[in-house]
Formats: sequence, structure tokens, C-alpha cells
Amino acid sequence: MDVARGLEGLIEEVREGFGEEIVALRRDIHREPELGFDTEKTAEKVLAALDGLPLEIETGVAHNGVVATLMGGGDDGPTVGLRADMDALPIHEETGLPFASEADGKMHACGHDGHTSMLVGAAKTLCQEHVRERLSGTVKFVFQPAEEGGGGGRVMVEEGVAEGVASIFALHLWPGLPFGTAATKAGPIMAAADAFELKIKGSGGHGAMPHLTADAVAIAAHVVTALQTVVAREVDPVEPAVLTVGEIGAGTAFNIIPETARLGGTVRTINDELRERMPGRMEEIARGIARGMRGDAELDYRFSYPVTRNDADAAKLALKVAAGLFGEDRAVELGDPSMGAEDFAFFLEELPGAYVWLGVGDVSGLHTPKFAFDEEILSRGAALLAALALEASQQSS
Repeated sequence: MDVARGLEGLIEEVREGFGEEIVALRRDIHREPELGFDTEKTAEKVLAALDGLPLEIETGVAHNGVVATLMGGGDDGPTVGLRADMDALPIHEETGLPFASEADGKMHACGHDGHTSMLVGAAKTLCQEHVRERLSGTVKFVFQPAEEGGGGGRVMVEEGVAEGVASIFALHLWPGLPFGTAATKAGPIMAAADAFELKIKGSGGHGAMPHLTADAVAIAAHVVTALQTVVAREVDPVEPAVLTVGEIGAGTAFNIIPETARLGGTVRTINDELRERMPGRMEEIARGIARGMRGDAELDYRFSYPVTRNDADAAKLALKVAAGLFGEDRAVELGDPSMGAEDFAFFLEELPGAYVWLGVGDVSGLHTPKFAFDEEILSRGAALLAALALEASQQSS
């Protein structure tokens, strides 16, 4: 397909043909959010929306994931993957929307309901005969559970979803980016995300007799402060890195010095060598301080999501397609990566591909109880996914 021609009509084709269905599906998913791998109802909604289309359907992938495969009009082109995440977050919704979450303490606060409905819209668009005949190869529509910390992408790769795929693309709705703008870049676009837990060990006692104890709370306070020097004083100032202590727990009463304290947090890095070095330095600092204060420290460090690293050619293709679809001023090459993380990274470790942000304007941020967006973006996102598949299917396999 010539990206310079005719793409502007694809958005309107999606809107007129499937716009209302996409919006209805998004609202239906939004009302019944599901967490982690437990996306059975969401998968059922996806299957119902895909029913009757000329797709080969595989269910139960990574527990409740769905993979739908479409053969194009030509049999000599590559297989292109399009992925959307389906899970929600453990957040109590405060949007006031008429289709707000009916599951207390659960909410689609990261746009995954939109991602899923956009991918369904792309599937419906590409399955139309006059569009399908322009598809040179095969498309795999990947509906993935457990992006929010569960590593569903890793499980899907382990179960063979990436096999035979030449390239893969995914979108994420992005607050703060102008509405309808697509943005991406070659190389790292989002950080590696790891988690840690530090158990501080002391000896407890009466709050009025601290000299008879090794105060775990005091030790933990010094450890929190000292850990900040790892990034501030041991990492090159131009190297992106974050070390955040997000949890502190200790004690049962105001007049008891507890025996133990717990610190929990996250580390975000772009540089793989720095990522590998972080746990060793954190443990050295925590133990050194703890032992100097007559206690000890034990680190549990969990490597989680790797860097989301775009293939240069795939990122270039994504910007080219977005420019043809939205206009040159709505296709933006990003500068610095986000220190947020994304488990699409597991696919990008195996395959060339690109992760693309799709702007929803100045709305409440991701992972907040008031996150909401203009549903007009759904037709635009579905059109972009469909256009990416059409163009990527004509690349050399």
C-alpha cells in the first residue's frame, strides 16, 4: 500500500463501519474490569466481537489470552503481529462515567479497555474483503492478559505466540500528548522495571529504653536516605535511572521498638549494565548501615520487565504510517524515553517491532482514579493498527 495515498479515508471507514461497535465494546469492558491473568469475561467479550470473521482463533493462551489469525490476499508476505493488553488495575474509579466500573476496587485506569477495542476494530477493518485483498501476508491479533505486573507478555512469548512473526506493533493511549498524535522513537522508549524488598533486622524492646535495642525503624530511616545516593552519586547524571522506596512498614504500638522493618520499592533503568549492578550496590549499602547500627538487612530483588526497545526500522515505519494517516504534524519522534515500563518489552526482545503512544490530550494521568478519554480516539487507533498491518505486510519477511 502506498502510505502517501488514501490513508486519510481509513479513519472514516473505521468510524462509519465499526465506530459504534468499538465504543460499545470499550464501555462493556470498562464496566467489568478484570485483573492480571483473570480476564475470562474480557476474553469472552473479545470472542463475541470477533464472531463471524474469517479468523483462526486460539483461546487459553497465557491462561485467558486470545490470538486471532487472518490470512491476507497474498500468501507471500510476512506475518505481522498486533498486540493489545486486556487487564485493569486495583483502583477505585472516580470518573462518574455512566459506564463506570461495577467492580469495586477495580478500574481500567490505563486505557487497556481502549487498546482491546481498538484491536478488535482493526481486525474488523482488515477482515473486510476489499481491505483484506490488499494484505500481502498474515496478521496475528494478540489479546494479552496481565500486563500490569503479571508479565503476561513473557508468558505469551514462552507459549509460542511470537513464532513465525516478522514484526509486531502495539499502541498505548497517552495523556499529555496532543489528541490524535502518534509518537514513538527508535531504541528505548520505556524503562526496565524491577522490584525490591528490604527486610531490616534489629532487636526490639520498650520505647523508653532504646539503648537496650537495635532500632529497626531508625536503621530503615538511614537506609532510605542512603539508597538515594546510588542514583544521585553513583550514576552518570545524563543516564536515566530511578530508585524509589514506595513502602515502609514497621511496628505495632507507639511505645514498642519493633524488631523488624520492611522497605519496598522499584528501580527503573535504561542501561542494561547499570540494571545488573543495582542490586549489589543496594545490598552493600543496606547491610553496611544496618550492621553499623547493630542490625542486619536482607534484600529480595526481583528483575521484572526489561527495557521496551523499539527496532529502528519498525519505529520509522510506524511514524511514516502515522504521518500518512493523521498528517505530518501528528507523527512525532520522541526524545527521551519514559521511565514507566511495559511488558510489550518481552515481545520486542524476540521480534523487531515498535511501541507507539497515541495522544489523548490533557486528561487525568494513567493509573489515576479519574482517568478517562474522548472515545473518538478509538476509531483513530483502530485505523492506525490496521494501516500498520497493511504496510508491514508488504515488507520483506
